[in-house]
Amino acid sequence: MIFFIPFLLFFFYFTNENGHSHFSANSSHPGHDYVEIPKGYDVPSVKIFVTQDQSDTWLLEVQTENFKFNPKKVGDKVPSYNEGHAHLYINGEKFNRLYGKYYNLGTLKQGKNKIKVTLNSNNHGTLIYNEKTIEDSMVVDVAY
Repeated sequence: MIFFIPFLLFFFYFTNENGHSHFSANSSHPGHDYVEIPKGYDVPSVKIFVTQDQSDTWLLEVQTENFKFNPKKVGDKVPSYNEGHAHLYINGEKFNRLYGKYYNLGTLKQGKNKIKVTLNSNNHGTLIYNEKTIEDSMVVDVAY
């Protein structure tokens, strides 16, 4: 029994330290939490488009509804529901924050590249509605 108590303390310490294992609308750990859009607010949406430009790099266009980019408020502790920024993921890895409609992706690796954009509250929480992340993604197949 005495050996069991340290194990429990060890277990609870590390499960609480792992930011990926919890769901919280009000925590201050950027990139790990969610902000649920409450009833009464217009639900934001996002649609992305990726096109190759004339310089052979890739241009991301982010179209939103019921959402305004507001880079000056990034980092506010209070959740926001219809303003904030976006997070850009390429092939499952967070690549950058987005503060506006257009972003030059540069060159993409040959083959399939999954581009995903999530809308995020000023407090960095990923916006969700009805337990679904407000995001859009597409696959860009690059052949050189």
